[in-house]
Amino acid sequence: MNRSRLPLPVVLAALMGLLIGCSVTPPTQEMSDARQSVSAAKEAGAMQLAPGAIDNAEQLLTKAEVGMRSGNFEAAQQDAIAAREAARQALAISEVKQVDTTEPPVLAPPEEKPPHPLFVTYQIKKNDNLWRIAAKPEFYGDPLLWPLLLKENRSQIIDADLLFPGQSLTINIVPTNKEISAARRHATTRGAWRLHSTERADLRYLE
Repeated sequence: MNRSRLPLPVVLAALMGLLIGCSVTPPTQEMSDARQSVSAAKEAGAMQLAPGAIDNAEQLLTKAEVGMRSGNFEAAQQDAIAAREAARQALAISEVKQVDTTEPPVLAPPEEKPPHPLFVTYQIKKNDNLWRIAAKPEFYGDPLLWPLLLKENRSQIIDADLLFPGQSLTINIVPTNKEISAARRHATTRGAWRLHSTERADLRYLE
């Protein structure tokens, strides 16, 4: 009895396709993190206090969900990570705006400048981002002052939304009131967030 057999190249191609398909796994953890970050930002009042940032986060999350449904897991992962970061920024803006910040804080008046140098260095750690670093009490204690970090380290930060562990930042711990006001204004009006590119709003701020 004759049995039909598939040509060897066809069999090999099918096996390769199966192996490649199995090597890409759904980014379930990234999707979960993004959804939780968006929910947390909304609960903090981001819809009213940071509408641009939360709207961008929701759009990125929707793109990620479409990628998951269509099997484009790599794109879904990138969009989920971007959505998570945009939501965290919206949360930071919302938390700060709930406090009266009509008068910019004077971090170090001229007559009270500390004796240590004006500039310190900080090495990026895993899960760090600019607003988390700016919020540290030993630096600014205010996440909205992250643009100060971007301006001081513009030569090595291409994308303000993307840092890499091991990078070393230079931090001016005694900025002027004018620099503080400009940084906070930029942080609250920056607009949409996109990974792997320099936003036009950032370029205008740096100029």
